[in-house]
Amino acid sequence: MNATLTQRRYRLGVHMFTRTARSLLWWLIPGAALTFGISVVFADELEIGAWTITASVFQWFVAVSAGIVIHQVMPSLVATGLTRREVTAGLGVFGALLCAASVLFVAAGLFAEHALLAAAAEPPTTLGETAGQAARYLLVTPLYCATGLLIGASEMRMRWRGYQLPAVFATAILLGGACMWLEYSRPWTLASTAAALVLIAAAAAGFVLCMRSAPIQPKRA
Repeated sequence: MNATLTQRRYRLGVHMFTRTARSLLWWLIPGAALTFGISVVFADELEIGAWTITASVFQWFVAVSAGIVIHQVMPSLVATGLTRREVTAGLGVFGALLCAASVLFVAAGLFAEHALLAAAAEPPTTLGETAGQAARYLLVTPLYCATGLLIGASEMRMRWRGYQLPAVFATAILLGGACMWLEYSRPWTLASTAAALVLIAAAAAGFVLCMRSAPIQPKRA
């Protein structure tokens, strides 16, 4: 029985990830091609590669996708008999897959851009610096994803209360500021790593707590 429930949660997470990935591919592929073109054409004018900007903007798509998927799936899944615990676990699998794919996408773009600029001009960073920048997203991307899940779950948790919008808006501003501060902090230190890990753990814990007690609107006939 436990194995069956675990597989159901895993399949749910995989399904949510593949659906989200398909929707993102519509702009990821042309966006990547455009970014590489800008990097090569304006290599002499840009102090940093254009992919660095794209990678940063992409983190917000990760956060928004993580938050939106909760509202897309939770009411209908609970209505079909899944428990909040199962939905929460499925969303955790979804978040892990989304983070892994996003980190690979960002890292591949950074190394591809470095290779293109090395062939066409002088790259703005060394290969080691590029690797370090890619490694940073091992923490930055999960932080954005956990933040998106927390904000989405918070909105679901407080949607029937009068302070919903101010509370969610304030939370989004604070967490978004923390994400950007860690993403752009120079240099990346042990303190930055510890702060990122603490924020990820706190956001994940908050997400689970909100999901476990989120009210579900009764299904209408």
